[in-house]
Amino acid sequence: MNKKELISKVTETLRENDLRKPVSVRKHTFHITDDEGNTADFNIRQQEKSVLYTTEDAANIIDACLAVILDAIRKGEEVNIKGFGCLGLHYRAARRTKEPNSGEWCEVEARYVPKFAYGNDLRLAAKLYEVSLAEQPEQLPEPDGDL
Repeated sequence: MNKKELISKVTETLRENDLRKPVSVRKHTFHITDDEGNTADFNIRQQEKSVLYTTEDAANIIDACLAVILDAIRKGEEVNIKGFGCLGLHYRAARRTKEPNSGEWCEVEARYVPKFAYGNDLRLAAKLYEVSLAEQPEQLPEPDGDL
């Protein structure tokens, strides 16, 4: 699923759950004056309105979430989303390894790499997918012969 499909799915889910964004409505003031010079001001405030989220709203929400996650990772913080997982950094120590093409030994510098630890809800979703595949054996992916 790419970002555009994700945004469409989020928008669809917001609409299915009838989640709405509040829209502020301005207060209207009417000044009334009669022929005798009497004046009166009437303040009319409409009821609060709410509208469905648009695809652009969902895109902005997803972009904001990603920006917050990236900013936290840049600061070295972990982002823990209950049920989904934990995003953070892992320190990978310096090491020696063989160059794949030439077979020569080379040094790899120490560095930080992104880390993701999945949560329980995500693990259960994968398990449900596995169970659904088991019910339809003709759709099981064939194992690679490279093992």
